[in-house]
Amino acid sequence: MSLFLALGLALVAPEPVHSTLEHRTRFDHAGEAVDASYRARVVLTRRQLGAATKSGMPSTLRCTWRAHLRIEREARFGREQRLTRSIDRKAILEGSRPGWCGANENAVTEEVARRTEEIRAHLLAAANEDRAVLKAEIEPKG
Repeated sequence: MSLFLALGLALVAPEPVHSTLEHRTRFDHAGEAVDASYRARVVLTRRQLGAATKSGMPSTLRCTWRAHLRIEREARFGREQRLTRSIDRKAILEGSRPGWCGANENAVTEEVARRTEEIRAHLLAAANEDRAVLKAEIEPKG
């Protein structure tokens, strides 16, 4: 019984996809140049649904997956001042495939890779939204 529980937990655990996307931007704020870089990793979660059936019966096995974006921002400004922040964007892509999650691992990874432009759009949107947060972090606390 505990083997099945461990297997189920392993199927839901996040798994990083090995590609990394980067975005750099530069803007002026309060008379200083701010250089910000964003490094994003795609993290996949998979969930096994359904059940294997006996021979001659249609299987209900299905692997659902979601891709999340984990972004690390590093901003440099002034005299060697540096600000970092982590940004997570949940469920930027999702899908499902018939069968076992393990058997679909390569197909899911390939599908995510084909959708790089969608992922890049989420990275750019996060960077644009972060600009106001970054400006607020730079402002002197008085």
